[in-house]
Amino acid sequence: MSLSISNLPYGDRRPDTFIDTMVKSAGVLNRFRLVDGVKNKVNVPIFDAALTFGTDICAWDPQSTATIGEKEMSVDTYKWSFLNCKDALESSYRGLMLKKGQHNAETMDAEFKDWVFDYFAKLSAQKALELAATKLVTELDADGNVIALDTNVATIGKANVLGVLEASYEAMSAVMLSAIFGDADRAYRPAFFMGTAAYQAYQLAIADKFTTTPQGIIEGAIPQYLGMEIIHFPSMAANEVLVSAPDNIVMLTDDYNDVKAIDMKYEAELSSDKVWGQFKLGFSYLKSEEIVYGKDRA
Repeated sequence: MSLSISNLPYGDRRPDTFIDTMVKSAGVLNRFRLVDGVKNKVNVPIFDAALTFGTDICAWDPQSTATIGEKEMSVDTYKWSFLNCKDALESSYRGLMLKKGQHNAETMDAEFKDWVFDYFAKLSAQKALELAATKLVTELDADGNVIALDTNVATIGKANVLGVLEASYEAMSAVMLSAIFGDADRAYRPAFFMGTAAYQAYQLAIADKFTTTPQGIIEGAIPQYLGMEIIHFPSMAANEVLVSAPDNIVMLTDDYNDVKAIDMKYEAELSSDKVWGQFKLGFSYLKSEEIVYGKDRA
C-alpha cells in the first residue's frame, strides 16, 4: 500500500493548529482561564456563597446564600496579511525546489511553507503577550478593588527582588493567604507573575542564598517563594509584580480551535499566495479583590 498526502492549504490543517500553537508558544497564556466563543462582549459569571450556621437541629432557618455575579469582558479583532509572489523564490536558489511550469499554484516550497506557518504563529504569540500585559495593566490601574502595592522600586533587580516579593506577600488578602495555607479556596491558589528582568533577578537572588549550589539551580529550575509558584510573564514591565491565581485571569477568544485563524489563497493573476491571520483576543480577570498589583507608584 502506498501513502498519499494531499498538499492542503493552511486552513485545512488539524483543528488544534494556529491559535493553539500561538498560545502554547507563549506559555503563560496557557495558564489563564479560557472563555471561548466570544464575538464581541460576554458576561462571565462569578460565583460565591456563604454559610450561616445554627445549633437548633429542629429549626429550618435558611440563612445561607449563594450568589452569581457577572463581569462584562470583551475581545478585539486582530489581523495581519502577507503576500508572497512566485518570482521571489524563483529568482533565488529555492526556485529549484518549486514545481516546473508557470501555471501552478506553488509559490513556496514545502519546507518554507511549514516554517512560515510555525513562525507566524510565534510572532502572533508575541503580539498576544503584549496584549495580555497591556489590557490587564490598564484594567488593574483603573480598578479600585485591586490591592495596589507601592513597591518604591523603579526597576526590580537582584538586590531588591526578594524584598518586593515579601512586600507583595504581606499585602495579600486573608482569602488569598487561606488558599496558600490550604484552609480554603485552594482552587484559587495565588502565584507571582513577573516580567523577564524580574524573573531573572529572582533566579540570581535565590542562587545567592545557597552556600552550595543545588542541582535544581544548576538546571535553571525556579524555586517557589513561600509556597507560591513564580510564573514568567515576559511582557510585564521591569518594575511590576502581579499576584493572582492563574485561574483568576481570563483569556477570551472567538474560537480556540479555529481552523481558519490562518488562511491562504492563491491569486493566479498575481502568481502570488496571500497568507493572512485573523483572530479575536481579550484579557481580563474575575475577582479583583484577590489580586495584588505592585509597581513603583512614585
